[in-house]
Amino acid sequence: MTDLLLLSTPLAGDTLPGGLCPSLSNITLGSYLRSEGAAVSVLDPSIDLDDEGDSDSPKALLERIADAVLKESPQMVGIACLSPVEGRFGAAMARVLKQRNGSLPVVLGGVWVTACGAEILERCPEVDAIVAGPGEQAALALVRSGLQNPASIPGLVWRDGEKIRSNPPAETLPTAPPVDMSLMRHPERYDIFCWLTSRGCPYHCTFCTERLTNPGFTHNPIEKVKADLEFFSNMEKSWYLWICDPLFGVNRKRLAEVCNLLKVTPMQFLAESRVDVLHPEDVPQLAAAGCDLIYFGLEAVGHQSLFELEKIDARPKVHERYLEGARNLVEACLKNDVLPVFGILQPVPGDTPEDLAFTLDFLRELAAIAERLGDAANRLGPCFYAFPLRFDRGAPYETMQGHLEEKGVSATADTDPLFDDRFLEIASPSIDEQIAETFREAVCALNPTSDYVRQRLLRSYPRPYIEFDA
Repeated sequence: MTDLLLLSTPLAGDTLPGGLCPSLSNITLGSYLRSEGAAVSVLDPSIDLDDEGDSDSPKALLERIADAVLKESPQMVGIACLSPVEGRFGAAMARVLKQRNGSLPVVLGGVWVTACGAEILERCPEVDAIVAGPGEQAALALVRSGLQNPASIPGLVWRDGEKIRSNPPAETLPTAPPVDMSLMRHPERYDIFCWLTSRGCPYHCTFCTERLTNPGFTHNPIEKVKADLEFFSNMEKSWYLWICDPLFGVNRKRLAEVCNLLKVTPMQFLAESRVDVLHPEDVPQLAAAGCDLIYFGLEAVGHQSLFELEKIDARPKVHERYLEGARNLVEACLKNDVLPVFGILQPVPGDTPEDLAFTLDFLRELAAIAERLGDAANRLGPCFYAFPLRFDRGAPYETMQGHLEEKGVSATADTDPLFDDRFLEIASPSIDEQIAETFREAVCALNPTSDYVRQRLLRSYPRPYIEFDA
């Protein structure tokens, strides 16, 4: 008997570039629950359904997923919803499951539902409860006692008659066990594996929701890291690892330990970090361990823009170190055959055309480093992703509406306030949507055009989620 079936949002078909990747949330949570003796299974519709319905409409796919879920007769279904697109799948899936088996509890969890749990329950009667915040302790309580005593479950948002109640979330995280690879039914069919060596982030950037489900920062035990890598190495297929730690490399001694463990595996990997966290001197050991790409959330370049995002404080020296870190990391990455990739979120609230011009000049400076290095750049050059700033539910920006209005800032209109993404539309009286789009096009024009760089980028792409109507 399955106590809890964890269900993943299906990914789009293989006509799109990018690889298949299992749900990190489900594998992490499932591993913890199994270590506590729970009977847990994970169903990934992208991999685990038969191939007969590859051309299914979203509605038909929901029915096929429901067939697979109900065949296992779980006591409860959990769906991870880290974003509105996953939330739409969760709501649609709950509706189909309830139509087929009205007594089957469906619970949603994840960073997005943490920010809007009560609204989801008001909108979606088919969803029985929400787990807000860290999910391990709540999920274990649900496995052991179901919804019989909801007031005792940490982080649970639940219905009490006509009222919706929210329990305080868990304040601490349990020690993470090694990844239980047997949760994946067909591990050989995946291309990418997202993986964590730590959880949480001590920074408080205004656009970020990391702290909603990871309130503190903690390293996973090195014994877990070693055990995970041993599991990975014993697989017949060598995955591309996506190390999702927000601050990979923040502790240099720890980084050296992890790199030494990675070095003896056959896997290549990408990592994420900040330009004011990762030391350029550590790039050679990352490259020797198999790293071929590092993503840096640069976000902006000007002092005021970075301060607006709370990436840095008001001190000029901190800003200077931030930019110098970016310069030095580009050179270190290129010399060691590691592709540096920078995310840009400008324009940000309060930006001026001069701020955007300053950013473009700096990015051109970074791009010119490859030309200066010549053959020593290993046929690489820095890459830049320009994203419109998204106002995620639960991010600090959500509580700053008055501050934003004072700056003349506006966001895109919601067709559906619960399930739609909201993006920055007008950054300031001097920057409208057209100026912002022209800026993003100019940023993208700085990217290398070689197939060599493009292929390295593509292998790191997970496929997008299939879109469902909530």
